[in-house]
Formats: sequence, structure tokens, C-alpha cells
Amino acid sequence: MSVTHAKAGSPVRGRRAEGIGLPRRIENELRKQNDRFSAAVENMSHGLAMFDADEHMIICNGNYISIFCLNAEIVRPGIRFFDILQHSVDIGVASHSAEELYAIRKPYIDQAKPSTYEETLSDGRIVNISHRPLASGGWVSIYEDITEQRRAEQELKEQHRRFDAALANMSQGLLMYDSDGRLIVRNERFLELYHVTPADIPLGMGHRDALEQLVRLGLYAEIDIDSEISKTAACLQAGEMRSTYRHLADGRTLLVVRRPMSGGGWVATFDDVTERRR
Repeated sequence: MSVTHAKAGSPVRGRRAEGIGLPRRIENELRKQNDRFSAAVENMSHGLAMFDADEHMIICNGNYISIFCLNAEIVRPGIRFFDILQHSVDIGVASHSAEELYAIRKPYIDQAKPSTYEETLSDGRIVNISHRPLASGGWVSIYEDITEQRRAEQELKEQHRRFDAALANMSQGLLMYDSDGRLIVRNERFLELYHVTPADIPLGMGHRDALEQLVRLGLYAEIDIDSEISKTAACLQAGEMRSTYRHLADGRTLLVVRRPMSGGGWVATFDDVTERRR
């Protein structure tokens, strides 16, 4: 049988070369995409691990290894999810047995629904785990160390508790206004001094509205509200404190002191000085 050789530059040779080059271009493009994907995964601020439908790991990044203090020589693509849990137990990171951890995680895997939960490690760190199922089976999990966030939240709660306790035990009444002149804090002592309810002077009420309400309730004699507001505003804008004596309709005298706050707004304290003024 004779063989026909294509001359250099002939259409046959060109088509054959093109047929060879196309897979190479696809291969190169796939390699580039894989490199980009790997770079993106590795540079994530959170940990990431992807598992197939058989619960074998497909890929993970360095932050995943770091968060759980795993051995990268052991936790490699192909390792079973359960074996990773067992490894975390073996190195003392996990706070439960591998079986217990798997029992916790398994429902999220089986439900194949997006879910988020937290895990506390043996060293006290708290990891937020975001579970996302894959359409082809398996799942992707994102891991974030939220220990400092939780500590900050707890500290904020404790600060609020201390602040509330301080307000409740003050001998003076107190009102705090924001930079827009809206009431944001009010203690019980203020309500006691004026014999009013929280509904009478609610949070969110404006400074002018509060003064008008106190006049309406018959607690203040008629006062020039416009003058009162402008004088207070002038002192606060100058960064100065303003003190006035306020005579109530029942004969008591209150010392009202307004102090500007660095972030805007002001604090007003109310002290019953009736006996001292006699």
C-alpha cells in the first residue's frame, strides 16, 4: 500500500498540526486555571477544605492546616474526612473523640444544605465552620478562627453590664444625648427625681421634645425653651460645661450639669440640692 506524504505547508499538514496543538492549548489553559485557583485558595484569609462524595479530601489550603495545627504530611488530598478528625484528636487539638466529632458533622454532610456552626478546640479557640454542599456530591467548608471576635463580644457585654450597674447605682439622674440631640441613655434615678415613667421620656426623644414634655407634665414652671437650647448648644460647641439650677413645681431644686462628649453629644446629670440651697 502506498503512503502519501504531505508536502510542507500543505493543508493536510496544517490540519494535522492544528489537531495536535489544540489539546496542548487546552492543557496549558487548564494548567493556568488550576494555578489561579490554587493561588486564590492559598491566599484566602480563612481556612478551606473540599471533600468529594466519598468524604475524601480534594484540596485544602495552608490556613486550614494552620487553624487546626495539622501535619501537612498527613493531611493530604485523598485522606478520609474521618481520618482528619482522628488526626486532630491524636495531636490534642480536638476537644472530643473522632467518633463524637464525626457524629456532630455527619448530619450537616447528609442534609446537603448550607449550614454554619461553631467548634471549640481544646486550647479554647473558637472556629466558625461554614458548610456548603457541592452539586456533584461532597462539600466545601470554610473555617474562621473567631476567638478574638467572641472575646471582644464578651468584653462588650461585660462593659454594658458594668455601665448599666453604674447607672443604676448613681445618686444623680443622668441623660445622654447623641450628636443629633437624641436621647440614647437614661437612668432610673432621673425618672425618680422627676416622678416620670420611661414612656414619658422615651429613648430617641429629642432634647427640645424632652423639655417641652417636662413643662407639659407640670414639672417645670414655664421656661424659655429656645433660649435654654441655644445656651446649651453654645457651651457644648465651645467644649464647655454648663450648669444651671432648675426649680421644680413641687419646690425642689435640681442642679443640672451638661458636659460635652468627645465623639459628639453630651451628658446631663441631675442632682437634688434642695437641702443645700436652703
